[in-house]
Amino acid sequence: MPGLLLTVLALHGTLALMSSLVTDPAKRSQLTLALLSSALPVWLAARMSTKLQYYLRLGVYLGGLASAAAFGIVASASLALMGMRENANFVVARFFYGLVGPLTGVKITVEGTEHLPKKGEVAVMIGNHQSMIDILYLGAFLPKRCSIMAKKSLLYTPILGQFMWLSNAVFVDRANRKSALEQFRKVGEIMKRKAVSLFIFAEGTRSATVQPTLLPFKKGAFHLAVEGQIPIVPVVCENYSNIYNARARRFAAGEMIIRVLPPISTKGLTSASEDIAKLSDSARDAMLDALGELASRKNSASASTIVERDGQKALEMSKGKPKTS
Repeated sequence: MPGLLLTVLALHGTLALMSSLVTDPAKRSQLTLALLSSALPVWLAARMSTKLQYYLRLGVYLGGLASAAAFGIVASASLALMGMRENANFVVARFFYGLVGPLTGVKITVEGTEHLPKKGEVAVMIGNHQSMIDILYLGAFLPKRCSIMAKKSLLYTPILGQFMWLSNAVFVDRANRKSALEQFRKVGEIMKRKAVSLFIFAEGTRSATVQPTLLPFKKGAFHLAVEGQIPIVPVVCENYSNIYNARARRFAAGEMIIRVLPPISTKGLTSASEDIAKLSDSARDAMLDALGELASRKNSASASTIVERDGQKALEMSKGKPKTS
């Protein structure tokens, strides 16, 4: 369906341009017929070729990302004028998912929403990072009054950097540990004072794995949570390499499951390395368990589908056989 929609949109734009350039009705009709006759093969190719599907959906995703960033600059400035700057990420994330999700055929289901921070509550939310498609899942669960922590280099990315700055993103210089720790203390104080939560990819980089696993966690999120005595809320996205895999040139339609886990308290913990390691390990173990459970459930569902399909085929074949005396 997304392939057909993309073809229709491209065809509509081409016809509109052609109408403005070609004044001869006869030539316009010939060109229209030629475009229509070529649209079907393009759509069929998009459905048949996994690689073509990959590039089509990737183009839609990147185009949507640029559109969302541009929209975000306007939205963030407007929300700031209304005194609602803290909701910029919520608005733009929802816009991005609402725009790109249907076009790429990716549906996201969120479990455990009762664990998300409610009005007046503050949390450091941590998530696993598989690929650039993770930005899409933020639009399905990110709560209001939530900022994003990112590496400082993203501040200088055209459009995206400007949006992130306007939306109160927290930029951290990972190379300067002393500066980062001091910033964590300040950010924790601001979070509690303004009742704003923060989302961080705990691994710090993309895992790009086909297995339901996690890279070692960076400690920044845990230092921040401990400094502010703020709970950690782990968020797990199941392994979706069956939907998106850059190495295999695969970008297919499908469903992704997000699970929000119960908060982990930081009360009484200090910035001592032992406490930080204990907190990090506790969160990572909980996320690994959830990843494993989601993977098992997906495998069981796939197996059930195969059995059901094979059983249906066997039933149809038995009905088609002539009766023997």
